Amino acid sequence: MVVVLMVASFFLGSAVSVSRSFVDKQDDSIFQLLLSHKEQITEIQNLVENDFIGEIDQTQMYNQAIKGLVAGLGDPYTVYYTPVEAKAFWDDLNGSFEGVGLEIAYSNGQALVLSVLENSPAQSAGFAKGDVVLAVDDQDVEGMTIDEIANMIKGEAGTVVKIKVLHQDEVKEYNVERANVVAESVMTELQDDVLLIRLLRFDEDTDEELLQKIRGYNLDQIKGIIVDVRGNPGGYFDAAIKVADLFLSDGLIVSERHKDKSTEDWRAESGDVLEKYKVVVLIDGFSASASEILAGAINDNDRGLLVGEKTYGKGSVQTVESLSNGGLLKITTGEWLTPNGLNLRQEGIDPDEKVELDDVSNDLQFKKAKDIILNGVI
Repeated sequence: MVVVLMVASFFLGSAVSVSRSFVDKQDDSIFQLLLSHKEQITEIQNLVENDFIGEIDQTQMYNQAIKGLVAGLGDPYTVYYTPVEAKAFWDDLNGSFEGVGLEIAYSNGQALVLSVLENSPAQSAGFAKGDVVLAVDDQDVEGMTIDEIANMIKGEAGTVVKIKVLHQDEVKEYNVERANVVAESVMTELQDDVLLIRLLRFDEDTDEELLQKIRGYNLDQIKGIIVDVRGNPGGYFDAAIKVADLFLSDGLIVSERHKDKSTEDWRAESGDVLEKYKVVVLIDGFSASASEILAGAINDNDRGLLVGEKTYGKGSVQTVESLSNGGLLKITTGEWLTPNGLNLRQEGIDPDEKVELDDVSNDLQFKKAKDIILNGVI
């Protein structure tokens, strides 16, 4: 099975549509290079087997060799997953996993908490958005990938994990009992005739979940909609297209540019329930991939304004290949362009109204968006 992804973090998040099956392509360049250096490989093998003082785990060495091969591409989004990691990948992508309920991503070389899931062990423990993960079970995470950190944090429900974070200027340690976490992808709330739609990520059925939740409101009485994708690291690509289409009667949603420079377009169709309402989209530096597709589509088609801070800038396409050993290879195969041609792989999306958020308890970004809906003109 092959899946196309846009991934900013490991849920911890991603954007996905089913693609064609893998074509076995024999490219001997790397194999020729390895064969030409077989003496060095044999030399290293002999030295390790004869002189290494610790225990040798052949499986771990094999997995790390494959990971190193892929890491040599220099692309942080092209990753090899072992069979165990592959299962965790799919569980996370679908919002069901055993862990503590943190979403993390790299920012300026730090493992940053993007969001803390509601009703999760992490929320009960006191984690906050913006915390920097320093160590897991007393092991320093500096230099580790997000996937490696995530796999250390996750584990069997009922077990305890120790997580050290930097909260503002204070180092804190939490002992958190893992649990079975099932996270909704959509949250809704009505305030002063303004409908708030909070998208935590883009699951396969996020569009259906959104439609189901808004059926509980009298849409004839609302004055506008705030779509909040702050901290949303991504999800299934098809879901991003479907959600964007709910707000658009026509127009280009996004274009995909392939390695050969050819492009493929996705366009909106009319007849959806949210096409006639004012829209403001809340974005921040952690809004990535699928979130940026949605924000770009609404903004570039003049359907709404963007409020907050510049988005993450993660618009590359990952194809996920299921391997014969049960593992996965996630490999970058393309890039996404907004309707106005912004390359999301190279830069994020700037807001129409820049509003910084210094105090989570005083959400100035939400207040600005609400003021635009009630008093502004879109």
